[in-house]
Amino acid sequence: MVLSADEATKVRVGQVLAIFWGLVAVAAAGIASLAEPADLPVVLTAAVVAVGALGAFFAFMVWRRMRRWRSDLPRRLAGMAPANTVIGVTAAGVAVAGQIFPWSTLAIEQVELAKLSSRYRTMFTLERLTLMGPGGIVVLDPAMMRNGHRIVGNAWRRMRLAGSGVTV
Repeated sequence: MVLSADEATKVRVGQVLAIFWGLVAVAAAGIASLAEPADLPVVLTAAVVAVGALGAFFAFMVWRRMRRWRSDLPRRLAGMAPANTVIGVTAAGVAVAGQIFPWSTLAIEQVELAKLSSRYRTMFTLERLTLMGPGGIVVLDPAMMRNGHRIVGNAWRRMRLAGSGVTV
């Protein structure tokens, strides 16, 4: 199902950071509880300062990520089906609001990839897939759909199996 802009924003921004911050706060409290009674004021103060600094850093990161997401939102919404439209991948083709676009009639018009790299490894993930067929254009953006990565990944594999002529 296609998400509204507000739903997609809630899903996209800040989940991982909030969970990680919570785990660090619990770990800091656990470590502080193990301190000797004489060291407890210093250890507890250090734990509170460290968790607070981490919280401030995460808040800054969420703010930055939110700003980037909001500026990119109009581009992501362009061409997408309206909110709450059901989109799925079946053996027959891509289904959008009950209309099936058969695999044999679809061609890949555009693929957007995100590059994720570290020191030793580079990975690419599908960020957006635009399919063209006689019934029109189907835009699949994983960030704007429930189970979006699964839908886009399956559509990509099906299109590659159908021999759409795209090589990466």
